[in-house]
Amino acid sequence: MAHQPAHSESGNGEHHTHGAGRYWIVWVLLICFTLLTWYTGSHHPNIFLALAIAVTKASLVVLFFMHMTEAPGANRLVFSVSLVFTAVMMIGVFGDLLTRNPMSLPTGSVPSEIHASEGHAP
Repeated sequence: MAHQPAHSESGNGEHHTHGAGRYWIVWVLLICFTLLTWYTGSHHPNIFLALAIAVTKASLVVLFFMHMTEAPGANRLVFSVSLVFTAVMMIGVFGDLLTRNPMSLPTGSVPSEIHASEGHAP
């Protein structure tokens, strides 16, 4: 049996081929974002920046290595909805934590600035 080209959504025999160049570019971007993650984590820790970098790296992997750029509409919709759902969940969790009264937080999770203002040693 001969090899048949992959069929696209329209049913014709188109086959998308890409050179290795785009994968090398995405790989270099992923390496750069990984180094940025290490640098910001070591020198300027910020959870929001870390989450933004992680979402960017995950999106690059899904879009290019998992071929979401060529996927049918339903797959793109699922990917988009998952990104929106993740953002809503993160906003909800961090919004809840950042607006709580420090006395209502579990023991040991109170920031050191609050201990210092009360005159206790951290």
